[in-house]
Order: sequence, then C-alpha cells, then structure tokens
Amino acid sequence: MKTHRLLALAIAAALSPVAAQAQAIDESSRFIDIGIGVGASESTGETLGMFTQRIAAEWIVKDDIFNLGRHGFALGVGFQIDNAVGGRYSSIVDGKYDYTYTRYTTYYRKDNGHGRPGSETKFEQVRRKGSGLATADVVRDNISLMPTVSLHGKFFEKLDLYATFGAGLGIQTYSLSGFEPTEVYVPGVGTVGGMEKKSYHHEADMPYGSMTVRYDYNDADHAEWNKKPYKAKATFACAFFVGARYFLNSDWALNAQFGLVSANVRRVNGTSLNSYNILSVGATYSF
Repeated sequence: MKTHRLLALAIAAALSPVAAQAQAIDESSRFIDIGIGVGASESTGETLGMFTQRIAAEWIVKDDIFNLGRHGFALGVGFQIDNAVGGRYSSIVDGKYDYTYTRYTTYYRKDNGHGRPGSETKFEQVRRKGSGLATADVVRDNISLMPTVSLHGKFFEKLDLYATFGAGLGIQTYSLSGFEPTEVYVPGVGTVGGMEKKSYHHEADMPYGSMTVRYDYNDADHAEWNKKPYKAKATFACAFFVGARYFLNSDWALNAQFGLVSANVRRVNGTSLNSYNILSVGATYSF
C-alpha cells in the first residue's frame, strides 16, 4: 500500500498544472533572455530588412510598487545587447590599384624540327596602375548596448507582461564586397571610370602553325578602397517596447518583444541612417 501511495503522489506531482511551478514575479526574480527577430534599416532613401539577435538580463528590484485593483506591478532593471545585420544595398566606391597580371602566349608548331608537332608557352608580367570607381555591395552590422528599466504587470500567474525603456550606445559598422568596375556620368565632366575587367582569348594562324594569347584581369580585385565613408560610427541607441514571457516551468519561458526593441539613431546631411529591431522572439532562463 505504501508503494502505491507513493506512486500516486509522484504521478499527481508530475501532472500538476505548470502554473504551480510557474514563475511569480517578485524581488527574487532574475532573467536572461536570448532571441532572434526582424528589423529594418534606412539608407539611400530606402527601408531594407535586417536580421536581429538579442541577449538581455533583468533583475526585479521592487515588487508591488503599486496596485491596480487586485493586480500588482513590479519594477525591473537590466541590460541588453542587440545586433542587427542586413540592409544590403549597392554603392559606388573609389580606390587605387597597382599590380601585375600574367599574359600567356602559346605557339603551336606543325613541325618542331624533328618531324613532330610541338608547342611553347611564354609568360609576360604586365603592370596595371591607376585609380577608378567600382560598385560594391554594402551590408550594415549595427550593435546597441544599453541599460533598461521595465514595468511588469502581474495579471496572470504564468504570463509576465511588461513595458521596457532603454537608452545607451550604438555602433554602426559596414562590410563591403562584390566589387565590380563601373563608370558614372558627371555633368560637365563626362564619363568617369578608371577601372577595367577583361578576359581575353585570341587564336591566330601562323605560317608555322598557330598562336594563342590569353589573359584575365580585374582592377577591382586588387584595389585599395577608400572606406572612410564606411568607418564604424558611434550613435545614440534607445529602446521602447512591450513584451511578454510565458513560463513553461520554474526555469524556462518563451518570450516575445514588439515595438522599438532597439534602435541606432543617426542622421547625415539630412539623410536618415537609422536601424531598428522591431520584433524579437526567444527563450528566457530564470535563475
């Protein structure tokens, strides 16, 4: 009988509602959030999508700071780090190049002097030096770091609803790739370029046989680019959003945030270069 009774108690405990283990917001509550989401960036008059990642920590510092009816509110402080990658767009960059490429000339002879055909290849190093323009794919990688303050409403036993405000430091960085030589028309000046990309292969018949000349070069592959406009910039970062945590047990919860989850704010010559994390979802660990 004792064995059956212990087994019944164990089953009852296992089947008890999650709410019995659910995290109740109080001054001992501490959380770590991780999540991914979607955002947007503003650049060159366009709004482009971004992929976001977020990690945050929070401590409840004051429980029941006030009540609304029978529902209490708690105050939390924390810190969050948010990263947004994307916002790919095309831009024109300038650079200088100084390098050599190899030109191959192959001679095919009908008779190599011994009654048999033969061939000979000569190599020539050709120097290219100059400056010019190219198109490039630009991708933004923006990070924000900020302390946060949150107000939690204790309306449901398993559901933590909150509003968060934060302000701090943002860093906007850029990565450039996919360089291709290009030309642009400048009024009063004409077409400006200066870089070339060429793949050459030519065959010609000769009295003794034939000759083939081939070479490839791309000035953009060897250029040193002027990246001054794309250096990392410090910005003001802020956040104001609403969120929720649904507790699966006393340790883990699912979370979601919507609004200005984070923003890097920057304006250059009247052009907005802001970036935003708009929606984030993830998991919460309570410790």
